[in-house]
Amino acid sequence: MLKKAITIILALAMMSGTSVFASNETEESNNATQIEQNSEVTAFESDISRAVSLGIINNENYNFNDDITREQFCNFVYNWVNPIKELPIFKYERAPFDDTNGNDKITVLYSAKIVSGKGDYIFSPNDKLTREEAATILCRAANYLDIELPLVKVDMSYADNSEISSWAVSSVYSLKTLNILNNTDENFNPKANITISQAVSALVRLS
Repeated sequence: MLKKAITIILALAMMSGTSVFASNETEESNNATQIEQNSEVTAFESDISRAVSLGIINNENYNFNDDITREQFCNFVYNWVNPIKELPIFKYERAPFDDTNGNDKITVLYSAKIVSGKGDYIFSPNDKLTREEAATILCRAANYLDIELPLVKVDMSYADNSEISSWAVSSVYSLKTLNILNNTDENFNPKANITISQAVSALVRLS
């Protein structure tokens, strides 16, 4: 009977010890996650602060988790590029786009060959911007500013490489080399929308 009681006590002690270790491991994992999240928040706050100082964005209350529109991104790109290297203003007999509601920033970026439309006189300013569109515009803007970008040979390192449009491939992999618009997983997700926060961070990192 005594032997049985001792066995039960030892078993309970072992279970208790295991529970403590498991609890410690969970706590350490939670702490690591919290540290990582805090680090991401700090980096994002730094990007936003720098974006304001560079004039890319103003003190408007943005919902940074929203997907950015093509027009919003053009406004940010214009605000970044023009103070550094004045953008050209061309006079057109007919405006290049019928649907931009008189937003001259879009027309100016079009004149500099930084942005393009989606068809004859169509820009679709309210459409959400895709990741591959963002990569292409970013690289064109960088080239306009004479920012040297790495020339890369496509290594097919993204698992969804075949989904990247041919006109965006070189831009996507050039920015991947610079860790701009890069993904933490094996896919680039070229057709996914890019958020306002991601767009702002990409512009800041390229500055």
